[in-house]
Amino acid sequence: PCVEFACSPRVCVEIIQLLRERDDLQAMLEKYERHLVEVQANVKVLTAERDKTNMLYGQAQEEIARLRREIIKSPKSPKTSLTAQAILRRVEAERDEAAADLRRMSTERDSLRERIMITQEKAINDKAHLEQKIEDLQADIQMLEKERLDYKAEQGKMKELIFSLEEESKIFSRKATTTEEELNRTKANYNSLRTATNHVEDTLSDTQRHLSQKIAELQGSQEKLKQLDEKNGMANHFLHGAQ
Repeated sequence: PCVEFACSPRVCVEIIQLLRERDDLQAMLEKYERHLVEVQANVKVLTAERDKTNMLYGQAQEEIARLRREIIKSPKSPKTSLTAQAILRRVEAERDEAAADLRRMSTERDSLRERIMITQEKAINDKAHLEQKIEDLQADIQMLEKERLDYKAEQGKMKELIFSLEEESKIFSRKATTTEEELNRTKANYNSLRTATNHVEDTLSDTQRHLSQKIAELQGSQEKLKQLDEKNGMANHFLHGAQ
């Protein structure tokens, strides 16, 4: 029978094979016991038949003795003598047949008893061997059953671990989604800042060019102012010298 086992395929197959072998051995043991019962029943039947034959033999012996006494006591007429002798021969023949049956049954009984002794001895040895083998198989089954339970417990732990890992995977997946969203926002902010930075850099470049132009214009004005101061100084010198 295919029993539902929570076990590894190897352990499952071994348990099923051991259970089948144990059942076969138990069936063989029951067969031996039935055979022994049948033999013992045959012995009882033969014993009853022997007792019955013994009784018939005794009755025949008594009948022969009675007929002999009657022959001796009866008148010696030829007809009566022949009849008595015929009856005596018939009874003796029945006695001899009963004796032959008795000897045959005794022989069969002795043979059967010898067979019973041999069968009993063999049955006892086989029974002890089969019981030991069944005990060994039971021990193997218990060991495999323990291994099956250990495997089942390990399966439970693995299921719990898988469930825990799946939950962690879901948590990590949610965190990854959140992180990706934050990363996308950071990228968007970075792109916005980059755009603003580029704009500032462009503005700064324009400002620097404009400033350079103004500095150049200032330097030109200062140079012109210096020249005018020098001209004014010379003009004042000439003016004072003329006075």
